[in-house]
Amino acid sequence: MRAYLSHSIRGPKGKDATNTEMQENCNRAILVGKFIRIQIPSLDLYIPAEHEDFIGRAYRMKYLNEKQILEIDCSIIDSCDAVIIFLPPDDSELQGGRLIEYKHAIKTGKPVCEFQCAVDAVTWLTEFIKKG
Repeated sequence: MRAYLSHSIRGPKGKDATNTEMQENCNRAILVGKFIRIQIPSLDLYIPAEHEDFIGRAYRMKYLNEKQILEIDCSIIDSCDAVIIFLPPDDSELQGGRLIEYKHAIKTGKPVCEFQCAVDAVTWLTEFIKKG
């Protein structure tokens, strides 16, 4: 099974987020993803933050714009069985890229789980996998 971990990169500050804040958001998403992978080793989990160095450079060099990046993310979602959306307490509003990814997942019939704690995502994914 393949799942997409939707998470914020800029967070609530949007375009005003600093590089440090974006890196912290990515690091947090990667830690959450690593926990999930340890708990469910058979899961193929796509974590956008793991590719942020490339995407960020392509964006800054104007090879890709925000709309194109999100179109690629949605294309990746199309190859997944489910979408899990990380909404930590300090960034719990579903907005920005996460909202676009959520709407795309719903539109294309992908099961979606919103979570604040990685354990909740593991529980949901485990149940989803059992249902087959």
